Amino acid sequence: MAPSAIILSVIVMTAILASGAATKVLNPVHSDAQMAEFIRTSCNVTLYPQVCVSSLSSYAGPLKPKQSDLVNAAVQVSLVNTHNVSVWAAGLKTRRATMSKREKAALKDCMENFGTTMDQIHQSLAELKHLRRNTFKIQMSNVETWMSAALTNEDSCLDGFEVAKGRVKAMVTGRVHYLSKLISNALALVNTFAATGGH
Repeated sequence: MAPSAIILSVIVMTAILASGAATKVLNPVHSDAQMAEFIRTSCNVTLYPQVCVSSLSSYAGPLKPKQSDLVNAAVQVSLVNTHNVSVWAAGLKTRRATMSKREKAALKDCMENFGTTMDQIHQSLAELKHLRRNTFKIQMSNVETWMSAALTNEDSCLDGFEVAKGRVKAMVTGRVHYLSKLISNALALVNTFAATGGH
């Protein structure tokens, strides 16, 4: 091959590689913007869209703009937050001496509810990971039931603190209110996905 042809080949290859590198740099930016818009639009069906967007934004990178991925992420966020609140509540036992009897009883009930909620969300995630076209409706019905029950658990926890007074009540209700919003949003996304029939 003539020297001029070799030089031309090197130039062409360099241009191709540079183009590929540019694509790798630019595509994630476009993908992130696309994912952010997908999350924002999808969250419009929830009761707490701002909480929905902020809680799912960290998942924008690994996610694809697919409803199934978003639903899984929302349910996963609910599970992680439930676990965190449960661990936090367990730490309050060291302050039992400063609690009223009503607060102690309400906190105990809440911790039991957190455990049940985690089980229900775990079941939901397991079902979502093995969806099949011919059993989609039944499986999604199961997920809707479990997530609805999980939301009810948090309402029950808050009910227990209605008659309690003190600083513990304020701390618990604040965290549980946020957790309830996450579960409510996840349930709304689950319902929307279920309505698609898996198509």
